[in-house]
Amino acid sequence: MTKTGPVKSRLETPQPAAYNTKHWSTMPEHNAKPLSKDGSEQVIEAVTFFEQILQSMPEDRVSLEVLSQAYEQSGDAVKACELLARLAAVIEKESDIDAAILLRERLAMYAGNATADATVEQLSRFLSTVSKLPSGHAEAVKSGPATSADGASGIASRAMKLINGPAERRAIVTQELDFAWLLHEQAMLSEDQYASIVSDITDLSTSATPQPVSVLHLFQDRHLPNIDRVLAFAAEKSSAPLLPLTSFDPQAAAYSLLPLDYIVIKGIVPFELMSQDLLVAVLNPLNDKLRAEIEDLTGRRCHFYLVQPADFDVTIDKIRKLLQGTAPATKT
Repeated sequence: MTKTGPVKSRLETPQPAAYNTKHWSTMPEHNAKPLSKDGSEQVIEAVTFFEQILQSMPEDRVSLEVLSQAYEQSGDAVKACELLARLAAVIEKESDIDAAILLRERLAMYAGNATADATVEQLSRFLSTVSKLPSGHAEAVKSGPATSADGASGIASRAMKLINGPAERRAIVTQELDFAWLLHEQAMLSEDQYASIVSDITDLSTSATPQPVSVLHLFQDRHLPNIDRVLAFAAEKSSAPLLPLTSFDPQAAAYSLLPLDYIVIKGIVPFELMSQDLLVAVLNPLNDKLRAEIEDLTGRRCHFYLVQPADFDVTIDKIRKLLQGTAPATKT
């Protein structure tokens, strides 16, 4: 059987996401949903996920922020301040001036806590040093990720062109079959299963109804074996952690950046916007072309997470209802 093409694995560790998070607000006036105090299973699962991320990526800003807010909500100021001190060190290392200012303001509520006071002094020294840099250097340090010059309509138009033409659909198929071939090489797909995947992916790409053109989604739909092995392999190969996506409420500011048809067909969910950065769950984290495409379309630095097909479907259904105005209000 002929190989469709090579897959370039993404072995480097993803860059830490921006300062802020979704379930926990960075500043009192932020509109993010606060941590639930009911000990719900979803909140516990989300916290556990970020604790695991922090074990392997000690400087991950999202994880540090989430956990600091979790301890803050539970009343453990000591642990919250310890995590915020670690967050401050990462922010200074990345020369993120805006995040440093926000964090210093937030730490004011912990005045009198030795760790918080020391961290405020540390951030103040950093900000003072930056302010003394030559103007050109200071501006270069302050500048964040590039933002797209396109308006919302321009982004939507470009995105739709990437899923509607025959050549564009063939490109989507080719990229997914690269994933399928890699799984075949890893003995997670037999010859017959690979041939069936090729046929099914091709059929999906010609469907008039938007459907995920996704190998991983076919594992679920066709009840193929080894899906747990596939998920573990894809997560490790791409350095994209497996995210419990249903533990999060998708943020309109994130998923509204791209048309729903594009999101469904490409098998992606932009679920959180943090400052200039975008968090995106994907069904194929090994697709480097898709990663670059999303960053180009949105004009944002993106951080990618692997999502299970069932979680993808549940979240897409939730987004559809939100867009139609039929979703129930989220409990706070």
